[in-house]
Amino acid sequence: MHEIIKKHDFIRQILFTDFNINISMVLIMNKLSLLFLSIFASLAGIHALADEITSDGTTIITGNFKVVTPSRNSKSLIIVKKENEIGTLGDKVVVSGQKNPEDIAYVKNVSGTNYIIKNKLLVQCAKNVNCIPSGLDARALSTNVYEITITDYDQWKSLQKELKNADGIRKVTPSFYHGNKPQLK
Repeated sequence: MHEIIKKHDFIRQILFTDFNINISMVLIMNKLSLLFLSIFASLAGIHALADEITSDGTTIITGNFKVVTPSRNSKSLIIVKKENEIGTLGDKVVVSGQKNPEDIAYVKNVSGTNYIIKNKLLVQCAKNVNCIPSGLDARALSTNVYEITITDYDQWKSLQKELKNADGIRKVTPSFYHGNKPQLK
């Protein structure tokens, strides 16, 4: 009988030891999972910050936005901001999603005058002067006005500065979209 109790104690010790090891392993795995989740979340936050620039009450979003027209059926007296809604643009709504390649950035102002920066710059050269630097994707609109296509917000900023200081250039005008269609009367 004494031997049976010893065997029983031995089995109980093994079971509880294995049980404690299993609990320890589960706790370690949970901690590792939380660590990886927090690392992933912080990296996602860094990526989100890279697509959003905030300065003096103006937020410039350069990635993952699209302009949509709200459906007429969704109008109600109660206005509920959707989870993926970033802002407004005239009578349209800007939401998270795949952006139009012609859109460089969405700009939100505290004043509410939001707009889209388009991927075109208009450049007016002095008469009889070819003022467009080589290597730029430019299309002649007239004898001295050119349309330059750009690819991203950084190029948009730097190219404007470069062109405004270049010889032979009279004017550099960026292209914006305010969400309103002009009505001619």
